[in-house]
Amino acid sequence: MADKSWMLNPKAIRHANECIRIIKEKKGVRLKLSQPDFLQQLHQYVEIIGSRKLGDSYAGLLSMAGVGNVLRNLEAEPAQAVVAQPMAVGAETVAQFPDETVHVGGKDYPRYRNGREFKGLYRGIPRYL
Repeated sequence: MADKSWMLNPKAIRHANECIRIIKEKKGVRLKLSQPDFLQQLHQYVEIIGSRKLGDSYAGLLSMAGVGNVLRNLEAEPAQAVVAQPMAVGAETVAQFPDETVHVGGKDYPRYRNGREFKGLYRGIPRYL
């Protein structure tokens, strides 16, 4: 479970809210602090958008959250996604490849994440079950 103690720091919350605001402006997606994988999703959007202001706000948030804790959680996430995991479907076995995507609403989303399959969007956030 990720350490959420950084959420007690008002400066960290300001940085997080700034990141949320920039992502909302650039991509039209509203992230919420209450999401269990907030920092992972934020990291993905920082890589996708590449905005200087977003990068600065994210760096400020990382300094408050503890870079080591965040990086440890981020390193565990991609390592699981890269390995193709078989998923039993009835009598068949379907291999999950990380490069499969689903096109929804003009955007591409990975079909599988952490052994879960894409099931749709909820308020602009991809759902994996």
